[in-house]
Amino acid sequence: MISISPPFRKISPLLVAFPVVCFLALVLLFVDNIPWMDDLESFFGFLINYTRADSLSEKMHWLLVPNNEHRILFAKLSTLFFYKLTGLLNFRWLIFVAFGCTVAIWLVLYRVFRSMRLPLLAFLPVSLMLFQLQYRLTSFWAITALQHLAVTMLILWAMYLLGNPNRSIWRFVGAILLQVLASFSMSNGLFGWVAGLGVLLVQWRLEGVNYGWRLVVWAGLGGVVILLYFHDFANLQGNESSFSFFLQHPHLVIFGFFTFLGGLFDFFPMLGIVPRSILPTLAGIACVALLFWLFRTTMFHSLWQPSQKPVDKNLNHRRYFFVGAYGFLLVNAVVVAVLRPRFGYDVMLISNYMLYPALLVILLYLDGLSEFRDPQRLKKWMTSGIVLGSLVWSIMYFHHLPMLAAQKTIRQTSVFNQKHNDLGFGAIAGSEYAAAIKRWMDKATGEGFYAYPQHTFYAPYEQQLLNPAPPADPALHLMVQESEAEFRVVTENWSLPAGIRDACVVVKSARHTYLFPADNLYAPKHFYLRRRMPNLSARVLKSFLHPDIYQVGILVDTNEAVDIRYSNQTLNVR
Repeated sequence: MISISPPFRKISPLLVAFPVVCFLALVLLFVDNIPWMDDLESFFGFLINYTRADSLSEKMHWLLVPNNEHRILFAKLSTLFFYKLTGLLNFRWLIFVAFGCTVAIWLVLYRVFRSMRLPLLAFLPVSLMLFQLQYRLTSFWAITALQHLAVTMLILWAMYLLGNPNRSIWRFVGAILLQVLASFSMSNGLFGWVAGLGVLLVQWRLEGVNYGWRLVVWAGLGGVVILLYFHDFANLQGNESSFSFFLQHPHLVIFGFFTFLGGLFDFFPMLGIVPRSILPTLAGIACVALLFWLFRTTMFHSLWQPSQKPVDKNLNHRRYFFVGAYGFLLVNAVVVAVLRPRFGYDVMLISNYMLYPALLVILLYLDGLSEFRDPQRLKKWMTSGIVLGSLVWSIMYFHHLPMLAAQKTIRQTSVFNQKHNDLGFGAIAGSEYAAAIKRWMDKATGEGFYAYPQHTFYAPYEQQLLNPAPPADPALHLMVQESEAEFRVVTENWSLPAGIRDACVVVKSARHTYLFPADNLYAPKHFYLRRRMPNLSARVLKSFLHPDIYQVGILVDTNEAVDIRYSNQTLNVR
């Protein structure tokens, strides 16, 4: 048993809960009822088609039909739950469901930890490494949140039930139901069948013939579900070309595997991809080596000599759970490393995927707590975990909190552009997707199950922005740098106030008014220190604008006042 001083024992619950409370506070602060990109098809498109369907078979079709390269049953069921309950589609509520999935992951890890009978303080690294901001796109974007977080939650609980050594048939049935739901909620949910097969193979080897029939049932059901998942599945998004990429660049796939697994150590996200990926790649190699060592010194001996299987049922349960959880993460890493490098190596460290390397380090930490017996060794392991967890939590908050704030401003300016120009949410002017978004938004707002948000940073000045532009201010000088795809607008020789909360560039014609956020406002130095900035800078993407001639202005919102003014500068979008 690890010896913990009485003061630390008393504050341990507060320390363990602190990262959870901080994360919840960010959900409350930064999440609003605004969709983004794939959310439009996945939620608006689904709900419109589902409510139009007359028969049960049609409704089931819209529940199970793929969106892009995934079936998203959990996300659609969550949408229907709130729609049936309130008659509304609210993205804020959907992201709260995703936060609940993160809490459920935390709880299953706590169930594993609790069986070790160690002081609660030893669980602190799990809270720190799970409730951090590196995978903010997974946590604060509805469609990714209700895929990655939901599927991971379902599979970890399925592995926990499957690994229970008391042979309860109901736990086995529960594991199957969770795994089936995970399978139809995202394509990587299918990896749970492989992970569960590993659990049952180990149980069959160690526990005997009683697990043989479970192995057959699990494998048979898994095969059926996989066939059903890919039945009539037309959109593979070019994944077939990934294998030719692998043959041409095998080294990128191999390095990508380790970079992905060590992604928690992406401590320098602002660097170029080559120097940035060095530390995660080395960390990934170290994690795989540690995993191999843990397996070799524990499970390996039991597999080859079942008579030496520990009599501690809790230890056996933990080992079975770890086999399943590791299996799920390693299959994920292999598939991502094979299928994704063709999009660019930085995909290995994209925020959407960083839940998985965080979980790998958490599992390795818990596995060490589970296997080590010497109290001094356990205490060193716990101390190392707390130091690492605190470092990860601090670094990820420092780097990603400004990006999270930037995401909120991007969403709010985008919903303004969609509301007043029928062109927002990342759609390109004149594209089929832009037309589809307009149809979905008109239908949703017309039928009353979605309303544009009222609590945006520009809400008090929205009508002022839409009014004809006042005379240009000769003191406002804006420098415009034009490239093929965008205009870069920068304030020049104009004194900006201190304490800017939000700022954006306004581009205005007789027919259209658009907002584009000032991106340099979210550089860490400006974001945290709130000092007087030398200039504001914004990207104005040509593809997001209807053809017209636009006058350029700025909106600057400080703690004391708002300043909206226009310059003589114009943009010609053809």
